[in-house]
Amino acid sequence: MVRNMVIGLDIGTSAVRAAEVDVKKNPPVLARFGQITLPSGAVRDGEIIDEQVVSDTLTELWGNARFKSKRVIVGVANQRIIVRQVEMPWMEASDLEAGLAFQVQDHLPIPVEDAILDFQILEEFPGEENERMMRVLLVAAQREMINSLVRTLKMAGLRPKTIDLVPFALIRTLALEHRLQPEVVDRADIDGLDELEKDPGTAEAIVDIGAGITNIVVHEQGLPRFVRILVAGGDDITEALSTVMGSSYEKAEDLKCHLTPERTSEEAMRVVEERLQTMVEEVRGSLEYYRAQTKSARLARVVLTGGGAQMPHLLDRMEASTGVRAEMGHPLSTVRLGKLGMAHDQIVAAESLISVPVGLALGDAL
Repeated sequence: MVRNMVIGLDIGTSAVRAAEVDVKKNPPVLARFGQITLPSGAVRDGEIIDEQVVSDTLTELWGNARFKSKRVIVGVANQRIIVRQVEMPWMEASDLEAGLAFQVQDHLPIPVEDAILDFQILEEFPGEENERMMRVLLVAAQREMINSLVRTLKMAGLRPKTIDLVPFALIRTLALEHRLQPEVVDRADIDGLDELEKDPGTAEAIVDIGAGITNIVVHEQGLPRFVRILVAGGDDITEALSTVMGSSYEKAEDLKCHLTPERTSEEAMRVVEERLQTMVEEVRGSLEYYRAQTKSARLARVVLTGGGAQMPHLLDRMEASTGVRAEMGHPLSTVRLGKLGMAHDQIVAAESLISVPVGLALGDAL
């Protein structure tokens, strides 16, 4: 039984979260979930700043949650990761892997020797002279950033099995077709199902708004087409509120999560509105970039997740700005719940925070 368990680990700006999933069950079973708040400044813009503090927090998390393994699939998302879709002459995957550094060096803004590379072949297509070509999604992570992550995990006694890209994990838990399994949900309850079945060429955007990082991934039937990682998140609003109110970060965060005109001054409401609109416009700009690409599929919906997605009226703002339907993601629709030891209201409150660690764990089921 223990061999079936996979632990996905999300090291965010404000907290570390982990999910233990039995990936051999159909559907997979979420057996354990735990999270602990990180001290301010330990992780900044998606990068570990204080390895010792993060390591100590991970050790505490493992002790509290009683995870059965110390092997983890850990996610990364920050500005030291480059994701590009490139076109090149067709070759076998094994040949591309063997000569990847040589093949992609012209597509990277950093020396290839300073990067750890990975790729996913998206599709084959005919070139201008009918030659065999292929589209490849290239991922390059700066080596020192990855080394810092691995050191931190080892200091906590954890063993990294895989380092995965957070946007890919989001597809596994939130892509619409993943939520259509009859064993998991009632198909009649899925908004947009008719549209998906009538027009399978549509695309879906997933937007994960964290405290310091916002991940955007556009996919077509589970195949990633566009990835952007923004250094922006819910903390921008909290810090602005804290400044205008002259209050602590904790008080400003509580106010942000329970925003009402009765509790908030006009000036504070104005600051929140401005910051929120800036965030929405940054997402819209990224999606417009995807839409402008040649042969991009029509964007049918935007799915929101993450702690920052709980902001009041965000769905309405996103719909108005992007021109497509926006909905909250439901990562728990891809798994069954084990004996988590959590009350129903706790599970509901945590659902937006579960998308990444569950998606990381599900990567081991593919």
